[in-house]
Amino acid sequence: MVKLVESVHYEIYKEYEVVLLKIKSSDQIVPVGDFYGDIEKVIISPTEEYCIMAGCGVIIYQLKAPYTPYEYEKNTNQWKEWYRDGSIWITNIVLENDILTMQMETGDEKTINIKTIF
Repeated sequence: MVKLVESVHYEIYKEYEVVLLKIKSSDQIVPVGDFYGDIEKVIISPTEEYCIMAGCGVIIYQLKAPYTPYEYEKNTNQWKEWYRDGSIWITNIVLENDILTMQMETGDEKTINIKTIF
């Protein structure tokens, strides 16, 4: 496993194409994403409410119980996904005041207000 990012209460790792969340207080490890072609970038929000993963699409995962393990094509309030069909690669993500800016391989930029999706 390779550590990607760490905050006060969480660590996020990658192992091949799988993204793993470690909850420090319990040492529990939960798969929170799976990316074709590996993960490009991960951000944990400053308030530790969610993490954002980017690569072949974007996954935003809420950092709260029950820490449901990520599964493809599952509808849940634990996470939301965009551009996961393999047609767009996200080359960078920037988070400012709960506004996520995604830079696409095409040069386009898209934004998501995270407070409106959960």
